[in-house]
Amino acid sequence: TFQNKIKKKRTRYILTFIGSIIFGIGGIASMGISQYSVYITSYYHHNQVSIDMQYGNLIMPILMLSNSIFAPLAGVIENKIGLYLSLILSSLLLEIDLLLFINQTNVWFSFILIIFLGFSNGIGMPIPGKNLFCYYPKKGGFLGSLMTSSFILMGTTISVIGEKIINPEKYTLAKDEQFYPLEISQNYIKFYKYFLFINPFTLILALLLIKKYDPKYEDELIQENNNLNTEPKVSKNMFKRDENYTKNVKKAIMDRRILRLVGISTLTPFVVGFSRNTFRVYGALASISGGVMQYSQLFTGFSNIFVGPIWGYINDKYKYEIIIKILCGSCIFQSLLFSIFIKSNAIYILCIFLGSIIMSGFMSCSHLHILKVYGIKYSLEIGGVIGIFGGVFNILNALLSFIISKFYHTGEELQFAYRFIYIVGIFICGMGFYLALHEKDEKFIYPYSTKEEEYLTM
Repeated sequence: TFQNKIKKKRTRYILTFIGSIIFGIGGIASMGISQYSVYITSYYHHNQVSIDMQYGNLIMPILMLSNSIFAPLAGVIENKIGLYLSLILSSLLLEIDLLLFINQTNVWFSFILIIFLGFSNGIGMPIPGKNLFCYYPKKGGFLGSLMTSSFILMGTTISVIGEKIINPEKYTLAKDEQFYPLEISQNYIKFYKYFLFINPFTLILALLLIKKYDPKYEDELIQENNNLNTEPKVSKNMFKRDENYTKNVKKAIMDRRILRLVGISTLTPFVVGFSRNTFRVYGALASISGGVMQYSQLFTGFSNIFVGPIWGYINDKYKYEIIIKILCGSCIFQSLLFSIFIKSNAIYILCIFLGSIIMSGFMSCSHLHILKVYGIKYSLEIGGVIGIFGGVFNILNALLSFIISKFYHTGEELQFAYRFIYIVGIFICGMGFYLALHEKDEKFIYPYSTKEEEYLTM
């Protein structure tokens, strides 16, 4: 019956949702390398490597840039070897990469491994999300935010566990101390050894739970619901690349609207990105309590768990052009708070929380906008291109903090330099706001689109 078809589709979606979250554990844990950079650089220092903590500020930007560059390949690889083999390949490469990382102390080889880590995540992490969106594209905002909140919950849990393993006593650096003791810093190796043991089991469980989207359920539901044949059926070949695929992608990428979206995605969250990139190292050098640094991740994570679905609901209910203006204004407000209250550790932490909430909404809003404008079929490729520019800008953002560290070393000195950055950031965020004023919700018209593709737009 019609109801049974709905229930079966819903069951497949729920199982796939759970499996996708479990698969994401690998990517989330590997992203923690940035959070644990203060311990990694300290461990390298105790192994006679010439390094300072500011090198850690480069880890996440490089990782995210690499992830963004290789994310468009996810669709290509999935098309060649299928969903399940793509996930296996991604997980296997991740295992090898982390194994090499924890068994060496060469700075430059570490950055090479971080690039490959981004590759491992980039070719695997986007695939389950795309598969999920195919089930209920009209509810993409709420369901996407629910998935994001689940990832945040998982990431927060892993973060707290990692900190408990690495720094169980919540050791706080003294005012003139620049590195953690060896007996603490070396524990990051122990944490990732645990993960390397757990990762294969999470992969197996994810493969058992994830159900590849099958368009036949859409055909059956449409026929039974309407008893008419007026709705376009969803072909099993809808997501395959045909002879017009390259032409459509090229047309979208060459359109100047992409430049506007790139500008919005890079300029608007400039201060959010800068504060997130520098938070862990700055917090240590500014002698913010070790307990606060550990549990800030927990508080931020749980706040986003509640806020994420709210953002999803808002994104489904209101237009992008309204939401993006609110987010841009919030970024400017956060920049203003940072520039005024940089010397207050309490307000600094509150601004970090605010930035996390803003970024949650920004990512949800931007991802859904790409799906609505460019469609599910091309979302990985178009989103990947925009993400590449965002990754490059984030690298420049991190290099800025790295260059500053060569002239300003202590927490007090960094406060002076960062205040100037945040003042400039007000104007940079304002430029993103200006671009957002001209971006609308209209769908992009592909020169070779089909009715099947139009059916699964949002």
